[in-house]
Amino acid sequence: MADLYSLSLSFANISKTVLCVVLKVPQIISLVNSKSATGLSLSGTLLELISFTIGLCYNVFSGYALSSYLEYPILVGQVLLLLALLLHYSQRIGPKWLAAFGVYSAVVYALSTGMFPGALLVTLMSLCTPLSAASRLVQIRTMHRSQNSESVSVLTWSIAVYTCVMRILITLDRGFDAPLLANYSVSLILNLVVITLALKLRRPSKKDEKIE
Repeated sequence: MADLYSLSLSFANISKTVLCVVLKVPQIISLVNSKSATGLSLSGTLLELISFTIGLCYNVFSGYALSSYLEYPILVGQVLLLLALLLHYSQRIGPKWLAAFGVYSAVVYALSTGMFPGALLVTLMSLCTPLSAASRLVQIRTMHRSQNSESVSVLTWSIAVYTCVMRILITLDRGFDAPLLANYSVSLILNLVVITLALKLRRPSKKDEKIE
C-alpha cells in the first residue's frame, strides 16, 4: 500500500507539472486564432498573474523542493505571454506597461531573495485566496456581461481543475499548509464555475434553434 501511495503521489506531481507546461497554451492559441480579447478579462489576468507570482515567491522563500512548485514559474511565464497578447489585441501596449513590468520584476526578485521579512510573504500568501477568487469572478463577470465565451478556452480551465486537485493532494502529503490549501480549494470551485458558464454561453438558445 505504501508503494502504491508513493506511486500515486509521484504520478500526481508529474502529471500536474506536465499539464502546467501547457495550461495556458490552448487559451493562447484560441486568442491568437480569434485575434480578439472579447470574453477575456484583462484585470482578471492581472490578478491571476499576481496570485501565481506570490505563490512562486512564497515557495522559493520557504525553501520547498523545486519539484513541488515547478509549475509556478511555468505558469507565471504563460500568464505573462497571455497578458502581452491581451494588451496587443486590445491595442494597449505602451511605455507604462513596460515600466510596470520592470517594477514587477524587481519586486519578484526582492520577495524571492528575502529582502523583505518572511512575515510579509506569509501575509501576501494569505491574500492569494481572495486574489485568485477575484480573478475568476472578474472573468465570470466579463463573460456574463459580453454573453460571449468564444475566446475562452474550456480546455485550459479543465486542465486548471485537474491541477488544482493534484496540488491539494500533494500539499496535504507534505503537511497541512492552510494558505496553500485554501487557495487551491477556492480556485478549484471557481474554475468549475468558469467552465460551466463558458459552455452555457456556447449553446444555441431555444430561440436560435427555432430560427434554424
